[in-house]
Amino acid sequence: MNGRPVRSLLTLLLATWLVPLPGIAQPAASGQTIKPYSAEYRVSMGSLVIGRANITLRLSGDGQYSYRAYTAPVGLAAVFRKDEITEQSEGRIVDDTIIPSRYLYTHKRPKRTRQVNLDFNWPASRVANQTAGSLWSMEIPKGTQDKFSQQLALILALGRGDRAAEYQVADGGLLKSYRYTEVNRELISTESGEYQTIKLARNKDDRPSRATLWFAPELNYLPVKIAKHEKDGDYVMELISVTWQDGES
Repeated sequence: MNGRPVRSLLTLLLATWLVPLPGIAQPAASGQTIKPYSAEYRVSMGSLVIGRANITLRLSGDGQYSYRAYTAPVGLAAVFRKDEITEQSEGRIVDDTIIPSRYLYTHKRPKRTRQVNLDFNWPASRVANQTAGSLWSMEIPKGTQDKFSQQLALILALGRGDRAAEYQVADGGLLKSYRYTEVNRELISTESGEYQTIKLARNKDDRPSRATLWFAPELNYLPVKIAKHEKDGDYVMELISVTWQDGES
């Protein structure tokens, strides 16, 4: 079983997101706020459940955020793969804007671990990327996101009522464009409940969309479902449960 599609789903939230895959926008009279939470997702390929993801958002009083996703295989998939994937974005929320400062990606396998660290230097308008045996940097424009922080930015955009959003994302040594466009409003049923959702298509660098995302306004625009088409099949990530910091679930 290829581990790459599972990672692709997470970077949407979860990747994302997942979504971003996952953050929560909450409309307020003075602008947008983000509410801390912890959510559990199930990752499936067809009828086979292959993984579980836990996504958490933590906030501090001075506007700092920490957005983290942890995924591991379950069931039959755990027999063949022992991979564990962690993604984390850290930064600030200033005037309804997500400003990432650091991105961490760790892929643990039984025999080796791959790590990627991105450090954003906004005064110099550059981002530094460090992997095993490699260190490089590139120039970035204002508003650039990492692969995980874009999900928080997207949820804030939905909370404002935007029907489309586009982000420049530092990804693999390049600036890549991710565009999200509303295509429908749908009623979605998941293990966590039934929700009226905003359905979005995601395009990467103007290529045809292979990813679809459903966000629930009643859950502060939390993504409740993500579907991604890969060559070896269709992968789906669905919300199992969510707990808010104030105890709401």
